[in-house]
Amino acid sequence: MWINVVKKIRYLIPLRYQWILDHGGFRRYFFNTGWLLGGQFISLLLSFFIGAWVARYFGPSNYGLVSFVVAFIGLFSFLNSLGLDSIIHRELVNHPDNQAKLLGTALRMRIYGAGLAFFVSGILAIFIGDSQLVKILIFFYSISFFFQAPLIISAFFYSQIRAKQVIKARLLAVFISSICKIILILLGGGVIWLLLIYILDSFWQSLFLIRFYRAQGLKLSTWNFDIKLSRHLWHDSWPLMLSSAAAFIYLRIDQVMIGWFMGRESVGIYAASVKLTEVFYFIPGIICGSLFSALVNARNTNKLVYRDRLRRLYFLLTILGLIISLVVTPLAGKFIDLIFGPEYLAATSILKIYIWSSIGLFLGTAISYQLTAENRTREIFVINLVAMIINIVLNIYLIPFLGLSGAAASTLLAYSFAPLWLLFRRVFNK
Repeated sequence: MWINVVKKIRYLIPLRYQWILDHGGFRRYFFNTGWLLGGQFISLLLSFFIGAWVARYFGPSNYGLVSFVVAFIGLFSFLNSLGLDSIIHRELVNHPDNQAKLLGTALRMRIYGAGLAFFVSGILAIFIGDSQLVKILIFFYSISFFFQAPLIISAFFYSQIRAKQVIKARLLAVFISSICKIILILLGGGVIWLLLIYILDSFWQSLFLIRFYRAQGLKLSTWNFDIKLSRHLWHDSWPLMLSSAAAFIYLRIDQVMIGWFMGRESVGIYAASVKLTEVFYFIPGIICGSLFSALVNARNTNKLVYRDRLRRLYFLLTILGLIISLVVTPLAGKFIDLIFGPEYLAATSILKIYIWSSIGLFLGTAISYQLTAENRTREIFVINLVAMIINIVLNIYLIPFLGLSGAAASTLLAYSFAPLWLLFRRVFNK
């Protein structure tokens, strides 16, 4: 498919530049990014519309209950991942011969992290002061942490610039999940069955990743845990873990705080605008993830090329975020009504504010990848920590006065911190 795309692009480019399309590195990264963008687009599009159908079926109250549980568990995802994904990706690029030891060590560390996340979320759920049902659902959904450990295999495929395998695993998992959700709606299932489907999402994806890894002639039995390597990985990953903690908190804390201040029906309304905005969040992750190996290699070989690639990356993500915001804002009401139904129309004003956070998030993603490539992971933590504090403090003050719009404004301002930090650094360095 992507070969045909390259052929069509050729006719739009002057002859003196067409050699770029024949360059092996360009074609390799183009096909890799193409698979990531195409596969992720199909995956998210399917998940989004099935998710909208689920939201319509459950209504704002029950949908808000599920969103609250998912947001609460999301606060502890940093303990599950331990910040290892980007570090393992980088190490596999720099030390491909050490693959078995890197993956084996990372898998064991992630299993330990899953156990810790399960324990902490379960303990804190006891003290959140909500209904017994919410506590049971939180405990039930936290089982999903353990199924996410094998997802570390994705780092191997990304380091080999073979995103196709990751996308295939994700698509298959999404198709299975979508079928299960359709069956759930047709049979009139409740929120517990929906959470079970959410739990199994990671299971299916992990299962397919393992299968594709073994199809390469590779065996998980060759993986081994190295305590010395784990200390080295932990030394680099703990700032990313704390950074991830701050990032997840300021991504989800608004929904948790809305649940405390305004009730779960308000969470359902707010979650509709968040879901519409998050449709576009795959874009920076896919672009940066696909080009991360190129950034690491450029930094190791030619600093001028590295800086040029960074400038182009930031410009591209800024333009994409701006276009998305300008298109969605005037059509917010129509999108909400068409996708979620009239019960969710109160989300229109929220979406008009929340969608502009896309620009800050797009740039923030690129900044995190740049700092990871430069092994400046502690700065990522500081940025996300400050953004988290901004979001929490603003939510405390704005939600009681402005309601859901106040929560959206808090998130917008928190997401803007990373780009402002980048601008300050550039001005200061000059």
